[in-house]
Amino acid sequence: MQFMNQLPCPVLVTDMFGAMLSLNLPLRELVGTAPDGAASSSMNSIFPPASRIFLQTHVWPTLLRDGRVTEIHLHLIDASGARVPVMVNAQPGTWDGQRALFWVLFVAQERHHFENALLQARRQAEGSATALAQSQRFIRNIADTIPGQVAYWDAQRHCQFANTHYLEALGLPADAVLGQPLHKVLSADILEQSRAQIDAVLQGEPQEFERTVSLPDGGRAYTMVYYVPDVVASQVIGFFVQISDITRLKEVEGALRTSQAFLQRTGALAGVGGWEMDLRSGRLAWSEGACHVHNQPTGFEPRRDEWVAMYTPDSRQRMEAALAGALQGSDGFDLELDMPQPDGRVRSVRAVGLVERAPDRHAARLVGAFQDVTERRRMTRQLEEQHELLRVTLQSIGDAVITTDSDETVMWLNTVAERMTGWPAEEARGRPLAEVFHIVDEASDQRIDSPVQACLARCETVSPSHKAVLHSRGAGEFGIEDTAAPIRNDRGEVLGAVLVFRDVTEQRRLSGEMTYRATHDVLTGLFNRGEFEVRLQALWGRARRDGSSHGLLFMDLDQFKLVNDSCGHAIGDHLLQQVSRLLADTVRTRDTLARLGGDEFGILLEDCDPEQAERVAQKICDRMDQFRFVHAEKRFRIGVSIGLVQLDARWSSTAALQQAADTACYAAKEAGRNRVHVWFDTDAAASARQFEVEWTARIEHALDTDTFVLFAQRIVAQRTGAGGLHAEVLLRMQADDGSLVLPGAFLPAAERFHLVSRIDRWVLEHVIRWVRAEPFIGDLHTLSVNLSGHSVGDRAFHAWAVERLRAAGPVVCAKLCLEITETAAVTNLTDAVAFIEQVRGAGVRVALDDFGAGASSFGYLKTLPVDYLKIDGQFIRDLMTDALDHVAVRCFVDVAQVVGVRTVAEFVDRPDVLARLQEMGVDYAQGYLLHRPEPLSTLLESWRAADAALHPPAPAFSAAGTSGTAAPAPP
Repeated sequence: MQFMNQLPCPVLVTDMFGAMLSLNLPLRELVGTAPDGAASSSMNSIFPPASRIFLQTHVWPTLLRDGRVTEIHLHLIDASGARVPVMVNAQPGTWDGQRALFWVLFVAQERHHFENALLQARRQAEGSATALAQSQRFIRNIADTIPGQVAYWDAQRHCQFANTHYLEALGLPADAVLGQPLHKVLSADILEQSRAQIDAVLQGEPQEFERTVSLPDGGRAYTMVYYVPDVVASQVIGFFVQISDITRLKEVEGALRTSQAFLQRTGALAGVGGWEMDLRSGRLAWSEGACHVHNQPTGFEPRRDEWVAMYTPDSRQRMEAALAGALQGSDGFDLELDMPQPDGRVRSVRAVGLVERAPDRHAARLVGAFQDVTERRRMTRQLEEQHELLRVTLQSIGDAVITTDSDETVMWLNTVAERMTGWPAEEARGRPLAEVFHIVDEASDQRIDSPVQACLARCETVSPSHKAVLHSRGAGEFGIEDTAAPIRNDRGEVLGAVLVFRDVTEQRRLSGEMTYRATHDVLTGLFNRGEFEVRLQALWGRARRDGSSHGLLFMDLDQFKLVNDSCGHAIGDHLLQQVSRLLADTVRTRDTLARLGGDEFGILLEDCDPEQAERVAQKICDRMDQFRFVHAEKRFRIGVSIGLVQLDARWSSTAALQQAADTACYAAKEAGRNRVHVWFDTDAAASARQFEVEWTARIEHALDTDTFVLFAQRIVAQRTGAGGLHAEVLLRMQADDGSLVLPGAFLPAAERFHLVSRIDRWVLEHVIRWVRAEPFIGDLHTLSVNLSGHSVGDRAFHAWAVERLRAAGPVVCAKLCLEITETAAVTNLTDAVAFIEQVRGAGVRVALDDFGAGASSFGYLKTLPVDYLKIDGQFIRDLMTDALDHVAVRCFVDVAQVVGVRTVAEFVDRPDVLARLQEMGVDYAQGYLLHRPEPLSTLLESWRAADAALHPPAPAFSAAGTSGTAAPAPP
């Protein structure tokens, strides 16, 4: 220690943790520390904050890595509190038997002492050459050990001494420097920067300044220059020069300033501030950020009790416990504290403390940080609330939800998922998804992968197209629809997946039932026409692709109408069911058997050559010939007419195929029934039938383009009291050349190919429009519209017609009368009665057309609530010559009068017939004698201009939408 005190420069000895073990006398005088005041104190106490940070971040790591540090430029806090620049060298050694670090500090004052020592040594050596030489060697050795540049210039500005570092910096040998004047040694740039300071030092004024030096590579170096005058007998005889390279210090200071600014900005943005506490003295130091967090001014250094008192009672308690724990051996703490604010709100402060220990392992200091986490805590609470809301929502929804991690491990299930899988959430958590969520394909019953696997592989939402069935742990099964979506973090990384599925068992059952109903006939269980046509389209497409050959059969039962009329619809339905089973037993399971409508059936024989198809068709005929339908001890023989067409690539469309098969079936029926007719391109009978098929295209075109034309024929009252116009609507088709085609040419084809109900709809719709638009509609009493037998038996038509009539309103309905034939009414008696009651309820009248053509006409009058009887024309034509016709008409009139129904005579073409009808009491007459049909658009206008005798009051009658035709002109 005595040796250290004799050294002119400050020296510090610390342990390996920075605790001061000893300070020599120059250092104690500099920092104002008593000899016994060093023990266990940290060397940080004699350095300002910036130097402490630099020591911790740069010096200590370098020292521990390299074993020494040299020429480190820092600042020291002297006894007055001022910052003193120092250069530090340090290396390890031994002190009192323990490893220690020796710190040598060079400051401006010690340079001054050193230079005085050099001067004194020089003067003492003047008397002795040997002493002088020894002194010079000593001075040079000492000067060369100093890390900086040292030189001496006399008053004449000649260099008298320069150490090795000085010469190296100049890049000159000693003989080029020693004894030479300034202008020959220093560069013009350095000389210009130093001229004023040299002048001042030679006036006896010490100089301290920074100087910039240009380097050969274009860079710059920074130096700290000290000039100390050499004064003898009050005369300046020269001056000492000491130069230190402070380039590294400048870089470090710049980096430190940048780092401090960055930390201040970052801390301000994050609400973070640093703090330090001496656990023995209780002294606290807060950074600017720490002050800001606690709403205190910059530089505020609270006492420990002031600091703790800033928090709520609960937080104060936890803070005191943490500080006590630090004193008792804990490594630190991390707390969230509540701090009341002046406005009544509470700020959340995170306080982190780390214990720094002395060599004796006792806690010496606490260092740490404060952070304002109010917003984070608010967001955390909000997130917790949202999480709880989401959890409650997911528990409440009807869908099942399972979440997994990225390895398909189950993380969570809601209650619906627990119920459907049979796994409680606690038991399922941590298990592979495949164990909990066991699904199979509905069609094959083969196990399939969950959509989560594909979702995680493709990192996208997956909604499988297959129909899956979930096998529950409890042995139950659920038809499900499932979807999997990835769960991502804020960086887009996939963390797992969410699987959502729902029970669609009942929906699938209903869907299957609806699909079955959409493709099957309800009565027989066979395929319906729609599905038959879909399969026909597919088979025809296959034939065109691969040239395969198949068979197409159209079948029509021969005696079905007899059973249906004589036994009723219910019995007819039983017959259809028995025939369906017979047909199903005759064909292969791969073939398609369908009920096409009514008593018509179709069969697709897949991969069947013409000869084999004909054998199948004949087998059906044979079995039907042997079949007897029994009801109420009555036996009915039911035959079948079959049209057979070879289904191959020659056909242009499925429509052409069906037309050919239908034509062949018709040909079989015409040839004697219960037989097979095979279609050939040269078939004469089929070619004749094809003529009807061609009409279907023209009918379709007329319906689509509104090229049907409405005509009308008046119905004339034979007695007074029926004022206004009575007429029946008739139908014409406009040909391509503009001529009009009578309904007898196209209605048979329309009935054959089931287009007649569409024609009825077209006629009724256009009649309603005309009545609504006619300005003189008050002159119209009744306008009759004919309905076909198909429409009378078609419930879909009934619903449409009733809805349309009701929409037209009571005024229009009061002008209309619907004509249905006696045959159609009797054939569909139940449906006909219901339909008549519905339209009469809307205000529309009903006429029974072609009355007398059936064998039991009188009996049905009790059942059918009609307004008019239109006597069949076959009784009117020969009224004057056939006594039987005369008696029949008189009988019809008498019965009509008894039941309160008015009569209309058709086909009146002679005056004597008209006179006889008047004598017999017929109410209305219609025929060419009275009026030739004219366009409906001119009907009212011509009627208003006609003779008054042609306008007696009379009821209105049916519009011939389909079967209604005017009587032919007499020959």
